[in-house]
Amino acid sequence: MGVTRRHILAGSAAAAALGVFSPPVVKPVRADGHVKTFSDSAVRAWRDYVAGGWGQVHLWLAEPAPGPGDKTPLVCLHQSPTSGAYYKEFQAVMAEDRLVISPDTPGYGGSTAPDFIPSMAEYGAAMVEAMTNLGYGPGNPIDILGFHTGNFIAIEMALQSPGLIRKMVMPGIPYFAPEERPARRDMYANPRPYFTDPAYFRDLYARNVFNNDNGMTKDRQLEMFTERLRAGVKSHFGFVSVFEYEPEDKFAALTQPVLLPILNETLAQPTRTAGQMIPNATVVEMPEQTAMAWFTEPGAIAAVARPWLDGAA
Repeated sequence: MGVTRRHILAGSAAAAALGVFSPPVVKPVRADGHVKTFSDSAVRAWRDYVAGGWGQVHLWLAEPAPGPGDKTPLVCLHQSPTSGAYYKEFQAVMAEDRLVISPDTPGYGGSTAPDFIPSMAEYGAAMVEAMTNLGYGPGNPIDILGFHTGNFIAIEMALQSPGLIRKMVMPGIPYFAPEERPARRDMYANPRPYFTDPAYFRDLYARNVFNNDNGMTKDRQLEMFTERLRAGVKSHFGFVSVFEYEPEDKFAALTQPVLLPILNETLAQPTRTAGQMIPNATVVEMPEQTAMAWFTEPGAIAAVARPWLDGAA
């Protein structure tokens, strides 16, 4: 059964009475114990599915153990070729006072894959359908956060269903000028050499797990390594859609308030450039935080996103 609005919003006692799954209470603390990124308050974390796009969309969900409260839910859209698992640490921090949903983009993680390369508009429509099937829309909106590919999907959702999204947080916008996109597409948007290069897996594992000392725990490095592989031969689909997207007019058409945290990562300058085209954008420079902050310092990103989301529109 997919997640229904009642399933998400019901308290644990009501859920038990209805016979639906009551998610466990977990402590969001680092396994290694020496990097404190989460508070000691408990959150409730679980997974589920909802119909959307080309089949089922897999969801990672977390909320305060007493219940979601009355804050607008936050939906986090991941980069390619990972999954909603990318946000586990950040989700645990943000879920201390609101429901946080991290879907797997169709074709990634546990979500059903299309058998063709979708356009960004089609990815956006699939996620609008999923959120609508969860009970969200005009009068019951969500806030949305993206990273890399997730930001373009978020833009499409905001334009296709303006009443669905209240506020947007968009670090890491993959914006490149039209003349740059073909070269970027040739560089990043190709099928991976799973069957032609026996060294590909070895080198990928060495870079991302074995020889990686980036502050993540080894079990999380391994988890994210395997999440990157789950899309299989379709893992490049999201990249194709990114570099075929023409976002300039889309940026200008956004009506929602947009927060642009500028992390010290590869898309810092593209995000600044995109921000100049977004009418209602607030830019916050975060030069001390790299993309690893999602895993090692999620509280730093939450400290910027939370008060902005909770403030007046």
